[in-house]
This record gives sequence, C-alpha cells and structure tokens, in this order.
Amino acid sequence: MTAHAVGRESPTAPTLNRFGGAHCETAALHKVLAHHGTEVSEPLLFGVAGGISFMHMPKGPEGRAFVGGRNGPFPDFTRRMAAGVGLRLEVVLPPDPETAWEQVRGQLALGSPVIVYGDLFHLPYYQATRHFGAHAFVVLDHDPDAGTVTVSDRCVAPRTLSLDDLAAARGSEHPPFPPRHAWLRADWAAAREPSADDIRHGVRVSCAAMRNPVVPTFGLRGLAAYGAGLDHLVRRSPAEDVVTALCGAYVDFELAGTGGCGFRAMFADFLAEAATRTADQALERAVPLARGAVDAWHDFLALLLPSWTPAFTELRDTLNERDQRLLRGSTQDQDAAAALGARLPELRTAAAEGLDPLREQLSGQLRSAAQRVVKAEETLFDVLKEV
Repeated sequence: MTAHAVGRESPTAPTLNRFGGAHCETAALHKVLAHHGTEVSEPLLFGVAGGISFMHMPKGPEGRAFVGGRNGPFPDFTRRMAAGVGLRLEVVLPPDPETAWEQVRGQLALGSPVIVYGDLFHLPYYQATRHFGAHAFVVLDHDPDAGTVTVSDRCVAPRTLSLDDLAAARGSEHPPFPPRHAWLRADWAAAREPSADDIRHGVRVSCAAMRNPVVPTFGLRGLAAYGAGLDHLVRRSPAEDVVTALCGAYVDFELAGTGGCGFRAMFADFLAEAATRTADQALERAVPLARGAVDAWHDFLALLLPSWTPAFTELRDTLNERDQRLLRGSTQDQDAAAALGARLPELRTAAAEGLDPLREQLSGQLRSAAQRVVKAEETLFDVLKEV
C-alpha cells in the first residue's frame, strides 16, 4: 500500500497527502480535517484553542527546567481546539498494546487516518535524546507484509515506522506525559470552520491564561520572573549549567514544534486571520502589536545563544541545522543530523569555557530583552482584553 491508499478506500473523502507543520497537534488536526473536507489553518486552530500562554517549571521533566509558550497540556488544549471547529473529541486510551494497534488498524481499514500520541524518544526520525510523550502525529497507512506504517508528522515528507517502533512510542511509560496509547476519535466529517464567537472565545481564554494565571510562574507574571531569573543564572551559576539552561530554553522556545518564538509567530498569524474573519476593531489593533511582540521575542532568543564567540555561534548554528535536517528527513539528512548531534556536547563545553568574560554583558542584555518582551505582551493583552 502507498501513503495515498487510505484516501482511495473512502472515495468521497479527499486524499490525505499533507506533511510537515508548525506544531504537532495543530498540524495533525489540520491534516485530518482536510482529509474529511474542512480546511482550517494551523494558526486558526491554535487560536480557537486559546493556545497562547507562558509557563516556567524550575524543576521540570527529567530534572531540568522547562519553559513553554502554550496554554494547557494534552488533552485540555486538544479538546478546546476540537470544540473550536464544532467537534466533541474522544480521547481513546486502550488498555494494552494489542488493543491499541487493533483499534488504529480498524480505523485505517475504514479509510480514516488516525491521530495518535507517542514518545519522541522512540520515533527514530527525530533522533531525540529526551523523552516527551505528548507528541501527536497521523498514521496514514499500514503495510502488513513489511510490518510498517506510514505516518505524517512535522517532517516535510512521509515517514515509515516499524510496528515495533510505533508500539514503543505509543506505549512509553517514561515521563513527561506518558502517551498511554492515546488516539483521537471524533465525527471528523461534522467539523465546520470556526465562528466569530469561537474566535473571540479563544482570545478570551488566552487573555485569562496570560493576565490571570493560576500558577505564579505562568502567564505575564511568570514571564517577568523568568527574565529576572535568567539574569541571576548567567551571573552566578557554573558555566556548564548556564549553557545547558540557555540551550534548553532556545530549543524549547524556537525548535520544539512551536512554530517559532514560543508559539508567538502562530498567535500573530491567528490574530491576523481572526481580524479578517470578525472585523473586530480590537483584533485589528492587536495585529501589529502581536508582530511587534514576535520581533521582541526574536531579539530575546538571539541572546540565549549569542553570536559573540565562535563557540556560541557554532553551537546555535548546529542546533538549527540539525533541526532542519531532521525535518527534511532524507537518508543523507538523517546521517548529517546524527553527526551534528554527536558534536553538541563538545560545543556546549567550548561555549561554557568562554562564558566568563561575557557574563556581565550577557546578563544585562538578556534582562533588558526579556523586559521588552514582557512590555510588548502586556500592551498586546491590554488590547486583547477588549475583544
């Protein structure tokens, strides 16, 4: 079977031949909705889910700090996203691997691609060194002779997984967010485009998350505290810890399926689409403010791994190139990504060895850049609260 065979089994439904995406969950839902005849962009799905926020967990998964820009984990975010297109979402949690695969195979036999969740660590095409079990991707096809499935993920082309790799990813018990074989079920053909009320509701949910967070390290308060904490980190912590933390933050904000700038680029695109769809004056005023916030985030992220020394420059460029190679995904790209990944430990060490002369300047500029981000987002959400 080919990656298109599933679509041919359901002659009234469009063929799913879409790959890539900015963010795993919005990309997966976008693709499945398109397969069933409803076109909704990733930014619009993100926005109706009330997707923007900020979170900082000083002791996050696997003992390291974790930062993120999305509002809510799976399945909270996911249910809001589905509700924004008129769907009631069922999160199916099979009791064992055998049932999990039989259920997915049954959906494929009906001609329906399936959104499943798995641990990145067990998806070979990502070459992940850390566990993350809340990753969504779409299973398109099953080749029983080869014992493989074809999937659509954030990679720009279809990927092939063995059934063993698929089972390992879906059944991982490793934190954070063990996937528990989860897959999504809904009456996909009943989906509709978001209404103006859906859009406004999504904006209000994001506003609440940013302006009135339930946790002190979340929202605008958490963002301001995080910036101040970076200043202290760079000034006082051992050089190796500083570089590790800055690398982790850069990856979490920029490369980990956020669409760039901790989901801010997607949110700005959502607001532009929302303003066009609703003619809401507050949304129209918010669009340039959101673009300005993205610019402030770009400046801030550039300072996490600044181009001030050859070691820092090479470290940042290696992270970026490795990510691009993994998403392109050819055999040559996979080999190059593996070689780049193998160099990261020595590049982090080299950057740490040259940190001390930079500490004072870096801490001051990071503090100022973080303050500009906070100010830009305070201004943006002061406008969005009027929606």
